[in-house]
Amino acid sequence: MLKDLSIKKKLYSGFAAILAIIVALLLVAYNNFSRLSEANGWDRHTMEVLLAIDAVSNDILEAQNETRGYYLTGDAARLERVKRELADLPTAMQKLQALIADNPVQFERLKKVRALLDTWVKDVVEVQLIRRQELGDTPGAADAIGRAPQSQLKQGSPVISAVHKELAEAAAEENRLLAARTQNSADLQRSMVLVLSAGGAACIALGVAIAWMLSNALLSPLNSLTQAVGRIAAGEQSARATVISGDELGQVSTEFNRMAQAIQDNQARELADTNLLKSKVDSLLEVVSKAASGDLTAQVTVGGTDAIGQLGHGLSKMFDNLRVLLNNIQKAGIQVTTSATEIAASAKQQEATGVEQAQTSVEVLSTTKEISANTSQLLKTMEGATVVADYTTSATAEAQDNLKRMDETMQHMVSATDSISAKLAALSEKASNINSVLTTITKVADQTNILSLNAAIEAEKAGEAGRGFSVVATEIRRLADQTSVSTWDIEQMLKEMQSAVSASVMGMDKFSEEVRRSVGEVRQVTDQLSGVMDQVQKLAPQFDAVLQGMQSQAVGAQQITETMMQLNDATQQTVESLRATSEAVHQLQYAAGDLQASVATFAVAV
Repeated sequence: MLKDLSIKKKLYSGFAAILAIIVALLLVAYNNFSRLSEANGWDRHTMEVLLAIDAVSNDILEAQNETRGYYLTGDAARLERVKRELADLPTAMQKLQALIADNPVQFERLKKVRALLDTWVKDVVEVQLIRRQELGDTPGAADAIGRAPQSQLKQGSPVISAVHKELAEAAAEENRLLAARTQNSADLQRSMVLVLSAGGAACIALGVAIAWMLSNALLSPLNSLTQAVGRIAAGEQSARATVISGDELGQVSTEFNRMAQAIQDNQARELADTNLLKSKVDSLLEVVSKAASGDLTAQVTVGGTDAIGQLGHGLSKMFDNLRVLLNNIQKAGIQVTTSATEIAASAKQQEATGVEQAQTSVEVLSTTKEISANTSQLLKTMEGATVVADYTTSATAEAQDNLKRMDETMQHMVSATDSISAKLAALSEKASNINSVLTTITKVADQTNILSLNAAIEAEKAGEAGRGFSVVATEIRRLADQTSVSTWDIEQMLKEMQSAVSASVMGMDKFSEEVRRSVGEVRQVTDQLSGVMDQVQKLAPQFDAVLQGMQSQAVGAQQITETMMQLNDATQQTVESLRATSEAVHQLQYAAGDLQASVATFAVAV
């Protein structure tokens, strides 16, 4: 049954079996892993419960220690710590109850513990704390607490003992659960190891079996096919592959056998066709060999519709055409020889005439080039002269404009100089006025000085009553002296300014005279430049007319030069053509002779 399956189905079946075992193994492993994870979670939960129980026990012990310390010392800081420890007890109990909410027995036990703790705090601790607070720092307060009635001191011992007993039983229950869950985890681990080991072994065994089956199903047909190919390659054309299976390799073997049989049949047919072709080719080679030696009398006897037959018909027709062509060539050779002799004589005569014409063209061309060069040089000279005339005209006009602007500037300078002279005269007059004012100020300062001196004398006469007025008189005299000094300084500066203004007025008068004289000279130069510019402007049209004439001559000379160069090139080409024609005629004569000699070697039936 496996032999009839295809390769794809065989591979899919093998991989599907391995995959099914792996999936089953993974499902079992996942189940065990989930149970093991759950067991580990319960173990961790049990450890958290035990830690919470230990935390409650530690909080109770801390509260007992802090209350005893407060009974002995009465310290307010210890009282705060006692209250803080008592406040932590309900939080620790709530956390423990939340952890064991899934266990009803443990939950009831912790409810009992919480009730006992509430009773202990309310009936024992709080009562003793109030009593100790009332005693305060009284000497012997600790002894008073110690001499309290025994029913009050020992009331808390049975309650705390009961609390510790319940907590111990809760811890023992959790330890028992922890041991049971640990054993369950160990069993699950052993089960998982067993499942993984057995599943892995099964996968390996099944993989080996499937690999052996697939290799046997695939390699046997391939070996048979390989052996058949080797035998055919060694020359055994009758070798065939054994069809072992019905899969793709079996189909390949069947098609290989069919191909080998077709190849064998084709080789037999090709051998027969080769022998027939060889006989036809030998017949054609015999005819072609005779034609190669110059004997065109042989006839082609090969026919048929195949390629060799068509080749025979083509060769027969080619030989017939070749015979007719050779007859025509022999006749034309004689005619070509005669015509070539006549053409050679005519070509020599034309070549001599062309050489003489070329020499004449070269002489005319050199003369024309010299005329063209002289005309070009003269044209450049006239262009330069025209440029100079234009530049002179523009420069003269620009100089005339500059002189006009200079004239205007000079006029402005004259007017500005007159204005400055008037202002300097006004300044000198103002300075004279200031001198009169300074004279008045000097007189006032002298009078003030005299008055201050009189005031100082009167103050000395007045004694103590006139001391303040004496100080004022002194200050007035000092200000009068400063005013006199400043007035003298201003007077000196005014004198210097008047002398400078007088010198400036004289300088400005001389400058005005120089400017007026320069204005006259500039106007004279402007008139002279106007005359020069008129003469230069008359020269420009004359230069333009001469330049146009020279340009026309240059263009004509250039055209003559180009025409003579073209004529010279044409003459040279004509001479070269005649030489080439003469050479071609000689070669034609040689070719005609060679053609006649070559055709004479062929034997053509008449």
